[in-house]
Amino acid sequence: MTDKPEADVPEHARPADEEWASLAKSLVAEQKTPGAPAAREGVQRPSLVGAAALLLAFVAVMIAGMLWWQYRQFYVSLDQTDAAAAEALTRVRAEQRALQDQLAEAGDDISALRTSTTTLGERLDALPGRFAELEQRLDAVQGGSFDARGELLRAEAEYYLVVANSELMLTRDFATAATALEVADGRLAEIGNPELAPVRETIAGELLALRSLRLPDVEGIVFSLGRLASRVDELPLRADLPPNLGLETDAALDAEPGLGRLWLAIKGTLLDLVRIERRDDPVPQALSAAERVLSRRRLEIELELARVAALRADEQAFTSGLETAIELLRRDFDASAADVEGALALLGELRSFDVDPDAPDISRSLNLLREQRNEAR
Repeated sequence: MTDKPEADVPEHARPADEEWASLAKSLVAEQKTPGAPAAREGVQRPSLVGAAALLLAFVAVMIAGMLWWQYRQFYVSLDQTDAAAAEALTRVRAEQRALQDQLAEAGDDISALRTSTTTLGERLDALPGRFAELEQRLDAVQGGSFDARGELLRAEAEYYLVVANSELMLTRDFATAATALEVADGRLAEIGNPELAPVRETIAGELLALRSLRLPDVEGIVFSLGRLASRVDELPLRADLPPNLGLETDAALDAEPGLGRLWLAIKGTLLDLVRIERRDDPVPQALSAAERVLSRRRLEIELELARVAALRADEQAFTSGLETAIELLRRDFDASAADVEGALALLGELRSFDVDPDAPDISRSLNLLREQRNEAR
């Protein structure tokens, strides 16, 4: 009885029933096994982590490449700066050797000039005694005439006028020239001849012109420049970086360790590659170690050149040396420091002096005295 219903089911309908039954069993099995979706999610998570790691690796490679390129450009620029500084230092050393040779020659000239000045001074000091002795001998000679003594005084006055012109034209010694004019005027006054009044009047005008000159204190100028040159190594140089460049703090250093701090570090590195800052004044270029030494030596050389120019009464070289020294102090040194401000004030004051004033013409009295002598003959 039980096998009868199976006999009634058609044979072509049995496979379909079996398929539906297997499908129902598979659905029931999936509902009973909830770990299958979790397994698929577990497969997706490793793929996302790998993609993120690949992205971070790419960013790190890009940052490393940028940093390498930046450091390479920095070292190339540093090598070029060092080469230029070495070349400039070589040139300055050559100029320093030439300056030392010029200083040695100037020292020899000054020594020879001092020797000749000393000799001339000794001769001038001996002349009054010799003339006084000669006058006494003339007065003691019986029959000595007044004209003979007058001629002697006239010759003595002419000699002192020649000395005055020589001192003024050759050695630029204004004080000695004025003294020689005063002595010549005294000799003419002893003669007491009214014909010599025009000569004495001319001498008075020449003395007034000499005394009205604003003569510079050359020794004081030389000593001041020497003291400043000896203190060049003590003057502070300017700061290498702008004052506000080191005031910014890195936000990555204050962040908590983790991905946030890593992101801030990467962001800061990328933003620091190019920075635009608005400044009213030009940003000075940083000085290397060689440029620091070069600036100090060049300032010392310019001060020495100004000293030599003051001794030689070379107004153009003196002014040029002072202006170059002032430019170096304002460009490479800390102009806000008290020592640098004092040096700038001193050089500005010295620049107003004229080490080579125009000498007046004091030859008219000598020419006039010689003309009268020729007419008398």
